[in-house]
Amino acid sequence: MNTPNDPKGAAGALKTPLGLIPPYAMAQTAWVHKLGSDKYGPYNWRKTGVCASTYVNAILRHLNAWRDGETLDPESGISHLAHVACSCNILLDADYCGTLQDDRNVTPSNTPVSRMDKPTPIKYTVHRTEYRVLEVGELIQEGDEFYAESVDMWFPTNIANMLLRNDNESKYRRKVEPVETPAECTCGRIKINHHTLGWICEDCEWHGEPY
Repeated sequence: MNTPNDPKGAAGALKTPLGLIPPYAMAQTAWVHKLGSDKYGPYNWRKTGVCASTYVNAILRHLNAWRDGETLDPESGISHLAHVACSCNILLDADYCGTLQDDRNVTPSNTPVSRMDKPTPIKYTVHRTEYRVLEVGELIQEGDEFYAESVDMWFPTNIANMLLRNDNESKYRRKVEPVETPAECTCGRIKINHHTLGWICEDCEWHGEPY
């Protein structure tokens, strides 16, 4: 496989990834926008302002019609889902342009979200149980686990106070204090729970064969 040599690749990766929007969905939504443009003028919501509730109600009407089995809107002949996407586009753009009349029933606990071209990813953590592999010369304790290679699983051991020797090929591990660690790698990928290596990033920390 050839590795692309694109001098602008690194810079382009930081731009809005418009190529990820499915072309069919984009085209169908554009036709709905065309209908609105013919009726009210292009980008009319930027000129007159719009109420959030107007488009929320439209979204719900189209979505409920689609849920009840009506795929196409009778008036436009275009999918109800395209109408939903179109209304969402208008709400987003009106909010961005400052013409959205926000008449939502906002609860006091809600806080405004700052406008940003690129959303800030949510950083969260996972509570996981950590293990450490026992070293030669340690005593096996109750609660330790051993690795059964034949079935590729860990099992509780039924022995205790046995010295782990050099000639013992079995792997033993011991549970340590639970820790809270980032669920997301520094590269941005969500970590996975590998059956023997624990929580790892498949891109940065896993170099074996697929499993």
